[in-house]
Amino acid sequence: MSSPIVRSCAPLHAYETSAYELDPSIPCDAAPWAPADLVPVLRERAAREMARREMLTDYYRIGHPLAFALPVSRRPAVAELPIGISTIIYPWLIWLIWALEERWRILHAAWRQQGDTAAGFRLQQELAALTGWDHFHEMHDEVGLVTGHIARVLALALADESGWDPACLAGARTAADALLDRDVTPWLPKQWPEGEPITPQRLHNIPVIALAGAAQLARVRCHRLTDALDRQALAVLQSWVRHRTGTENHTEGPAYDGYLMDSLTGWLAARPDRCALLAQCAAAFRSQADQWIGLTLPGRLDLHAPLGDTEPEMPFWTTALQRLAHWYDWPEGHWLITRVPAARLPAAAVAEAVAGMKPAAPATPPPMALHELANAVTFRSGWTSCDFSVALSLPRAAQNHLHADGGHLVIGWQSRFWITDPGYQQYRPGEERDYTIGRAAHNAPVINGTAQSVNAGRLLALDAAGTRPHASTDLSRSYAGLPASAAVRRDLWIESTGQPLVVLRDQFEGLDRGTQIDFHWLGGAQLAWAFVSGWARLSDGRHALWLGTPGGNFTPTRLVRHPGSRGPLTLGHTTTLPAGHGERWWVLWGDVTGSWVPPQMVASPGNLNVTLPSETVHARMFGA
Repeated sequence: MSSPIVRSCAPLHAYETSAYELDPSIPCDAAPWAPADLVPVLRERAAREMARREMLTDYYRIGHPLAFALPVSRRPAVAELPIGISTIIYPWLIWLIWALEERWRILHAAWRQQGDTAAGFRLQQELAALTGWDHFHEMHDEVGLVTGHIARVLALALADESGWDPACLAGARTAADALLDRDVTPWLPKQWPEGEPITPQRLHNIPVIALAGAAQLARVRCHRLTDALDRQALAVLQSWVRHRTGTENHTEGPAYDGYLMDSLTGWLAARPDRCALLAQCAAAFRSQADQWIGLTLPGRLDLHAPLGDTEPEMPFWTTALQRLAHWYDWPEGHWLITRVPAARLPAAAVAEAVAGMKPAAPATPPPMALHELANAVTFRSGWTSCDFSVALSLPRAAQNHLHADGGHLVIGWQSRFWITDPGYQQYRPGEERDYTIGRAAHNAPVINGTAQSVNAGRLLALDAAGTRPHASTDLSRSYAGLPASAAVRRDLWIESTGQPLVVLRDQFEGLDRGTQIDFHWLGGAQLAWAFVSGWARLSDGRHALWLGTPGGNFTPTRLVRHPGSRGPLTLGHTTTLPAGHGERWWVLWGDVTGSWVPPQMVASPGNLNVTLPSETVHARMFGA
């Protein structure tokens, strides 16, 4: 299940898709920080945690803010909590334990790095209170995320037993051993039978995070399960490497890859053979880092293009990228991580940067050219608010919580996502769930009312050279029920005129006569819409993004808010293929002056000419 993180150091946001983009407390084009700059950040967070008497946890996805008394000395019972979602036992402990882990890591860093003995004693008391938990299970009584998170905090705290209060130390040890003996011991052979192949589906974040956390704790406690847990965690890591670098292009999207890698790199950090394993995993980890870096929003490098199941409430990727950049000495990773606003760094990233990150960041930013990632093709003109990024979704991994959104286009510009996506999957039945994963959730073609149902897109060609990068994708196998001879392709061209100019071409072949094709364009939340000369215009009051299609004549009657949606407005377009084949062009142009004059375009079979308002003669030609 997708579960957003509410960090104890961050303001609570309504569940609205652009909340983090528009948060005035998070700076755009943040100046790079040095590790020393994070020392006062750590001190401020520690003071906030020391003043806290209850853990406020905002389950804002379903609109339930709840409070838990500190210390949380027992596992809450299902009967003590609301229903949440009627069709499932809601995983209340995920959000709670994320908030608690942030708190505990801050208290630990204040104690061990800043000598704050009061913070240390508070941490010891709260970890010792875990002896009152009947199980370290989620609400449905299964080992899962809560198990892994508590295990790794106990491992962090018990790795150094100096300075502990004897009674608290005894309690924390008891809780740690109970987690391993009572919960992990029966779970391990059931979840990870020896010799069973580790398929991409078995690399789902929940069991892997539980495994990695338990392995960390077992090693610290010299537990009898240490070897078995380490063997399984190593097998999981090696399987992830094979599937990541193989034809599967394995990914759960940047947010959940970050969640997974935060735990696996945490387990890897203390292994004596880490250097040898890093050499074996270098290509896969590089692929992962490239994905995190390549999908960031210019001007707001803490945010990723909202493709698939990607949420800004999950900053785990920053900790994993920081570790990998440090271990491999990757200049691009160092460059990017130090430009993530400090307010958006989780406790682990802050503490580890203060403890041992290299103090100087290289001056060379990562490359910007059009390139293929595990789940997308991306391009950027640069890294600041004045620059733009383009991401064309191309998921090929079979993970249930990922969206089937091959060919979906996202444009980031002026520190906003102007053409966007829900970015999450609502689990509560009804209109909001339909909005997030229904037919109108993405701008890829919907064919005779059928949206994509399989992540089976293919990259046919990629040309990153020249002034007009181009990518061609085949989406045919992503749709169920198409004729065997059918072909659905989406081509992308990008031209940087100092402003974004993006052209898409959708081609259809071998479909039934009279096939209806629907498109749904989601504009960034709180951007204003207008309609001029058949074009749609999005505005933030200073800049404008134009969207047009030859003969399309966009009208305001097709602009709707999906019932129940907390997301952006959606502009619909419908075309019919009388003979079962045809093409549809799309032009998206960002006007930094915010004028009210759209481009001009003329289409002919296989080609499109585009003339920008400032150009009276010159026309740009796209196509064959």
